[in-house]
Amino acid sequence: MASGLKALWALSVVLLVSNWQHWTYGKATPQVPCYFVFGDSLFDNGNNNYLTTPVKVNYLPYGVDFPLGATGRCSNGLNIADTIAEQLGFDSFITDFGVGGVTNFLDGVNYGSSGAGILDETGYLSRDLFTMNIQLYNHKMVASRIAKQLGGEDVAKKYLSKCIYVSDMGHNDYLNNYFLDTYNSSTLYTPDEYAQHLIKTYKTQLEELYSTGARKIAVFGLIRVGCMPSNKQKNPNELDSSLCAYKLNNDVKIFNSQLQTMLEALNEKHKDAVFTYINSYEIDSDVTNAGFKYTRESCCQVLESGAVPCQSLSVPCANRSEYVYWDGAHFTEAKAWAFGKRAFKRQFPEDAHPYDISELVKLELKDNDVNSVNLAQL
Repeated sequence: MASGLKALWALSVVLLVSNWQHWTYGKATPQVPCYFVFGDSLFDNGNNNYLTTPVKVNYLPYGVDFPLGATGRCSNGLNIADTIAEQLGFDSFITDFGVGGVTNFLDGVNYGSSGAGILDETGYLSRDLFTMNIQLYNHKMVASRIAKQLGGEDVAKKYLSKCIYVSDMGHNDYLNNYFLDTYNSSTLYTPDEYAQHLIKTYKTQLEELYSTGARKIAVFGLIRVGCMPSNKQKNPNELDSSLCAYKLNNDVKIFNSQLQTMLEALNEKHKDAVFTYINSYEIDSDVTNAGFKYTRESCCQVLESGAVPCQSLSVPCANRSEYVYWDGAHFTEAKAWAFGKRAFKRQFPEDAHPYDISELVKLELKDNDVNSVNLAQL
């Protein structure tokens, strides 16, 4: 009992100092002490810049509307993770992990890596990437540093339990694995079997995230990959009435369905945590796209038909707020905001289950240390 009170008192001091720093420097106080991001190119804020991989976009016209220019975000400006950070009340960008030298980690860290997937073999043709397993390893290092900085494991776990965690993984396991002829996964697995393989691996990874102290976890489903301009161009004979490659969309829908079932099982197992499902497939719909004029075209000039990246130093469209897609696969800042707002505060009940992110923030969860690991040993 005494050690628990001591840890609670120490955490109160940490939070008070954090708030004081925001007040002192005229900054807004965030709704949560920290925000951790796991993901792929939809969330990557520049981690691939540090890696030996061709999958990086640290050149113009990327970042043409971003205050710091071309940082490695696959967008003309903010990405979805950025819009959620702003809605959480953070008045500066969440730092990237980079090569591990990050020091301002108490506000959170973005571990996202373009091209990365749930499976380690996904994206191996792109050489050096932060797969989900590597992102979790990187987070364990940061959690250990937080424990040392806050003065103990108990204080760190309580601190980390109040943070928001988002994970957006699985797109590349389809786009850069299952859908490619250079991989044999489509011959080894039916679409249903492959989804099961991914979900089994992802569940283990989310359990590992829980073990580090994460308790408020928003897991994003997969978007309508068949509607990406690159996939539409590569599959002209498989387009449905909405001009999307329906076979690709059907496969990711199987994954999304199994992901919801898996998250329900995790919630049943871990009563002191919430794994909430963000219905990306539904949010990435004509309802969200209703305010856009161009919904199936790239704003920037890509290398060739069916390609994803923008041509270096090419001149993008001037009316960027009218486009859903910035390049062959990724959203413009305008679409990222439209998407991020529905993920943060649902527009329709089916947008998130059981909670949207704004509701996740306000949840008071039971204090339970079972199944957690010793951060000092990480």
